[in-house]
Amino acid sequence: MDIIDLIKQEQQKIMNLLVEICQADIQRRYTLFNEISQAVDLLAEVKQRFYSLVQQQCPDIIEQITITEDEYERLKSLITELELLSPATKEFEQKVYEVQKLASLYIHEEEKVIEKSSKHLTNTQRQQLAQDTQK
Repeated sequence: MDIIDLIKQEQQKIMNLLVEICQADIQRRYTLFNEISQAVDLLAEVKQRFYSLVQQQCPDIIEQITITEDEYERLKSLITELELLSPATKEFEQKVYEVQKLASLYIHEEEKVIEKSSKHLTNTQRQQLAQDTQK
């Protein structure tokens, strides 16, 4: 598995958890919310290593990375707001839908970065990044 596969896997995990949390009972929502927070944090760590190398190899992508990072910060902010709500409330469900929309937008923006940058990284570089991240 390379770093791009790892990023896509974490993105899919986050989206699946967001769908599941909407359908879960109140007790399960607490567990799922913690899993979402952990997955978002892991994705941030993985991306940090990836973006660091990408910026060195492909300086023309820095603006797109900045857009993606702005979306990530908005996503983290919404998740922080979600932490303050009880999973038993309608407001929690509404906020989860907002997070879903923003996560989808964020992933779409990130896919642009991945597509553009994947052409500038070797398979060895991508695999090494994944190995470094999983340590």
